[in-house]
Amino acid sequence: QSLRSAASICLGAKYPIAIYWGDELTLLYNEAWSVIPGDKHPWALGKPARAVWPDIWDIVGPEFEEALQGRGMWVADRLLPMERRGYLEETYFNYNLSPITAEDGRIEGVFNAGMETTSRVVAARHQRVLIDLIAETASATTVGEAFAGAVEALAGHREVAPFAVLYRLDDGVAHLTGTTGVAAGGEGTGASVRLGVDADPWRIQEAIERRRAAVVEDVGRFAEVHAHEGWPEAAHTAVTLPVVRSRRRKRRVEGVLVVGVPPGLRIDPQHQEFHAALADRFALSVLDARREEEERRMFEIEHRIAETLQQSLIPALPELDHVDLAGCYLPGTEGLEVGGDWYDAIPLPDGSVTLVIGDVVGKGVAAAAQMGQLRNALRAYVLEGFSPGAVLSKLNHLTLSLSGSTFATLLVLRYEPGDHTVQWCRAGHLPALVRRADGTVELLDGDGSPPIGVFEGVTFRESQRRLQPDDVVVLYTDGLVEKPGEDIDVSIDQLAHRVGALPVGAGFLDAIVAPLADTDRRDDVAVLVLST
Repeated sequence: QSLRSAASICLGAKYPIAIYWGDELTLLYNEAWSVIPGDKHPWALGKPARAVWPDIWDIVGPEFEEALQGRGMWVADRLLPMERRGYLEETYFNYNLSPITAEDGRIEGVFNAGMETTSRVVAARHQRVLIDLIAETASATTVGEAFAGAVEALAGHREVAPFAVLYRLDDGVAHLTGTTGVAAGGEGTGASVRLGVDADPWRIQEAIERRRAAVVEDVGRFAEVHAHEGWPEAAHTAVTLPVVRSRRRKRRVEGVLVVGVPPGLRIDPQHQEFHAALADRFALSVLDARREEEERRMFEIEHRIAETLQQSLIPALPELDHVDLAGCYLPGTEGLEVGGDWYDAIPLPDGSVTLVIGDVVGKGVAAAAQMGQLRNALRAYVLEGFSPGAVLSKLNHLTLSLSGSTFATLLVLRYEPGDHTVQWCRAGHLPALVRRADGTVELLDGDGSPPIGVFEGVTFRESQRRLQPDDVVVLYTDGLVEKPGEDIDVSIDQLAHRVGALPVGAGFLDAIVAPLADTDRRDDVAVLVLST
């Protein structure tokens, strides 16, 4: 009666169910379960369990014994290495084993309901590999780093990729860039492969020319593959994937990714989809890294151009009879872009000298180019005899008329050596400092105005003060005093205190910039010193 009841449930169910009956655990099963034994169906029907499952009996045998003792069980995603299609196959199952009890209480068989989960387990593994590949290559700034990241990602998932060999393509030669899970040396891990000339066991040329995966069998002929822990045999099949940088019609192959296939699995549509996703994901990482390289190369070219342009615009200061001049420019060290800081000193026929210091907002060639325009125009206005305020007014109008221009801060200061007076005008720029002979320091602040290039019709107000013999005037840009999170007025006060404590002389300017000389600087720095 118990057998008829169990068989009725089994045969009527759409879910995979099997019954193991009697002392030999004779196998009975329904149609849904018939796919589980693979090629052993229909032979397995009516055979003893041990004869059907000799390859996994060391795993399931003790579990059947537990069920026959009245202790049912349930397992999830249990690895069962079984031979059901002519090779040792890596399979995973969710299943239960429950005792079948007769009317008199005796256990006469085992009820088995289960479902193969191999596809789901493998899919989860594939997903983890792709996630780790993204993580390991996301920060790559060179193609070499992207290839190294791919090797690192695959090395951590040998259950998916028992081994991997990566080659980078350059002018018809595939250069080995990394391996995992395979011994060095031998034909399969040569340093390079000249396509069409050298032996090509991985079928690299075919994968590149056809722009699709090439399957390589019996890899043990030319490569010593390490067996993965927990599996008795090494991988013997690989897939060579072209790493294609673009999806456009003319697609460039950057290299190839050779990935081993787990020996207990076969290349099916699920694996083909994974391999395609792996190649696409890696190609995107390589593309991003290549863009980083190209952008950095262009950036460095622009930097050199801007630096050369800027240095050409930093003048050699004139030698004057009544004053001493000293200037210094320090480029920023954080990042590659050159800033727009500059200074100038323009002697006039009446014996006076006009000092200029400015900072064009922006970086790179554009800032350096605009700095050159402003410098040349400003020199012309000064030499025409305009006062500091008039110079800035004209320069403001010019800047607003230039296409694509940005704004700039400027300080124009005119010194008359005859009566030691200074006349200045500030357009959004920090105030100059005056160090007196007794060490006291004053700010030449006066009336400030907006930066040039912001508003039309601005009145640039001038200020005037008389200096004493041996006074020193210090003009500077914000890179000398700006500190993250610190109020600019506090920084200026600190600079004034330091300037007042420095001895005046040949090393005065060097001492001012010394704290920044060997440190990382977010911005460039310009300093101009006039000693009366």
